[in-house]
Amino acid sequence: MPSNSTVDRAAIVSAARRMLERDGVAGLSMRRLADELGSKPMTLYHHVANKSELLSLVLTDIAAEIEWATPTGSPRERMVEIGMDMHHRLSSIAWIVPVLRTGTTVGTPALALADRFLSAALETGMTELRALSLWRSTWYLATSELMWQAELAERPDNEQSWFDKIDPTVVAQVAPTVAGLLPRWPQHSAAFDLRAAITAQIDGTISTPGFAH
Repeated sequence: MPSNSTVDRAAIVSAARRMLERDGVAGLSMRRLADELGSKPMTLYHHVANKSELLSLVLTDIAAEIEWATPTGSPRERMVEIGMDMHHRLSSIAWIVPVLRTGTTVGTPALALADRFLSAALETGMTELRALSLWRSTWYLATSELMWQAELAERPDNEQSWFDKIDPTVVAQVAPTVAGLLPRWPQHSAAFDLRAAITAQIDGTISTPGFAH
């Protein structure tokens, strides 16, 4: 366990990363981190303002180690691959979903993804605003799927899904189309294809009349 004399920002980030991998986000607090370092919370606050900043620092550290794919092909193909690579790489970080829920940044090195995506989008002739909007929607789609997958993994085997608990006759009174789909909802949900969804989102933006204006 480090002594107070060795507690600097690098040591704090390293210890926080160990705790996140071992205990998850819920197990990380400034007080517990201070105990891990053999220090006091106030000492940590000299280097890190709060837990949110700490999570950003850890994610920046991790993002710098990730070997993001360098896609090739048309701008459309590159955008699709960037979205899928983002989902794949982030899914390997077990505790990433609770952090994403807080809105914490995934770290400056991960901006390389945004840069490659935006570069490809601008090559198609779309405006900066539309390119950035497409990047944000792709990001939300990929990370929302991560959150959904994490929730499924944490759900007890005997816990019913919402579509198993709901009364179809009640639904039919306010949402007849949903009621008609309920018997097949589980199969359709299981068949969701993230690549197809990202591709459709990108294709839809590119094919929209006046998309470059």
